[in-house]
Amino acid sequence: MIAFSLAAALAAIWLAVHLILGGREIARPLMTSTLDPLVRDVQFMCWHFTSAGIGAMALFFALAAATGMDAYGISGTILAAAFWVIGVVMAPALGQSYAKMPQGWLFLPVAGLGLWGLLG
Repeated sequence: MIAFSLAAALAAIWLAVHLILGGREIARPLMTSTLDPLVRDVQFMCWHFTSAGIGAMALFFALAAATGMDAYGISGTILAAAFWVIGVVMAPALGQSYAKMPQGWLFLPVAGLGLWGLLG
């Protein structure tokens, strides 16, 4: 279950990056922005939803590694793949480059490790 352990560790790293860098570069400026308060607050709530999603991903992979239950690995892999696809599709759809919005690509190796764990 090394692949699930690696996927859990990588997802936990991305959670830390999200919380530390995302907090400083995205969440904090968002909360001091001049956006309509409802828009601002919904976006801030979505940032926390993302935190919970990445945390759940890491937990699912850790549970898959610890218990050997593929259901946890499937859940983590589906989440990682969804983050990957949404991130890769949305950046250009929003007119942004991957250099400025690389987040989706960060989840490709997590999804790949999850798939490796499921197939291995």
